[in-house]
Amino acid sequence: MSNENFRSPLVMKFGGTSVQDAAAFRQVADIVGASVGRRPVVVVSAMSGVTDALLRATAAAWRTLDSNPMELLDPHFDRHVEAAESLLTGSRQGEFLRSLSDAREEIVHLLRTIRAYRGVLAPLQDEIVSFGERLSSRLLAEFLVERGTPGRPVDARRCIVTDEAFTRATPLLRETFDRTRSELEPVIADGVVPVLGGFIGATTDGATTTLGRGGSDYSGTLVGAALGAHEVQIWTDVSGIYSADPRLVANVRRIERISYAEATDLALYGAKVLHPKTIEPVEQLGIPVSIRNTFSPANGHSIVSRDSAVANGEIGAVTHRTGVSVVRFTPETALSTSRLMGEAAEVFEENGVPIEHIAASRAGVSVTVEEGDSLDFALRRLERSGQVELTRHVAVICLVGNFGDGGSEVCRTVTETLAGFDARSLHPHPSPNARLFLVAESVVGDAVRALHRHCVESR
Repeated sequence: MSNENFRSPLVMKFGGTSVQDAAAFRQVADIVGASVGRRPVVVVSAMSGVTDALLRATAAAWRTLDSNPMELLDPHFDRHVEAAESLLTGSRQGEFLRSLSDAREEIVHLLRTIRAYRGVLAPLQDEIVSFGERLSSRLLAEFLVERGTPGRPVDARRCIVTDEAFTRATPLLRETFDRTRSELEPVIADGVVPVLGGFIGATTDGATTTLGRGGSDYSGTLVGAALGAHEVQIWTDVSGIYSADPRLVANVRRIERISYAEATDLALYGAKVLHPKTIEPVEQLGIPVSIRNTFSPANGHSIVSRDSAVANGEIGAVTHRTGVSVVRFTPETALSTSRLMGEAAEVFEENGVPIEHIAASRAGVSVTVEEGDSLDFALRRLERSGQVELTRHVAVICLVGNFGDGGSEVCRTVTETLAGFDARSLHPHPSPNARLFLVAESVVGDAVRALHRHCVESR
């Protein structure tokens, strides 16, 4: 199709809570139906809780020979049946229920294969987990047609092309963009709404892959970038991005406008409304991303774009992550700073331990990492070549703002506020828009509330 005849679409990504039951599907259908004139493309997550259940079933098949993994999944198949019986009628209902039964049989077969051949877990896990999005996207497409909105399910594996890093695959951008245009542009041109699952893709050989937890948002912006969308909307259960976690801070503010860089920093250091990779595909193209509430569409939203609403010398948000450890490593032999950082980072990466922050001097390296079962393996590897000191139960606080000409005043306020929390600043700064601090998990709530009160609410 000629690009000259293709008007840029609207990409609408709906999260798991947005399709958690029949009532939620109806709300989504209303939102999509109201946007038909904007040529929508819909990307949808699995029904809430389904991905976790599929992962638990896979783990049970792998670890426990006398378990029945389907006991973990059957309640979620029942949820799909209930939704289909409520939303669909006639042949559409029958066809979806048959596809649901076929999916269940295939998952049973895959789980048996995992139990019998225990060396192929990651590829089979991706195949199993992909069913969450494959089922929800088909159900939503069928319901759109039921409601009078032309819709068509599209297998996302025909659009998102990835490498072979199963469970955490990286999209191959050129191939993904070409395939996405080829698959979706003719559908849009026919006046039909394509509906595809987020989070999933396939290798060039056709093996199913997943993009890692939270990857559905990433799928949405990949599709948006490929199609040159005029906007990507992320529909969830909150009305935008807030200045702190509303569960922790009472007087939060919705951030009406935030830059790509600021949104990425928030996602990296605790804000759960966006996946950290979400912004990458659209930033260079200048495609705006909005965060909207499926259940209160008129309640306002946040826009992520090139522009920021944070004035010079102000802080726009305070976010945090718990479940963090600090590892200090002193090698037995002297290494250059760059080599020391590289070798330490490689150890953690090889053991699947996400790094929050890393800094080095000639005396050693300090690494802030996520806690988890894999951390112990990484530490044992480091201990072979030096001394390791571990501090657990740490939290990272991230201040995101405009640290320009007024930065000295901001830094003084932050220092005074954190004086009573035994906080330690992390250097180098991860970006021009962010400043990081470490505090004990036991005081992080009080520290975040104090910072928000003095640095955000006071302006």
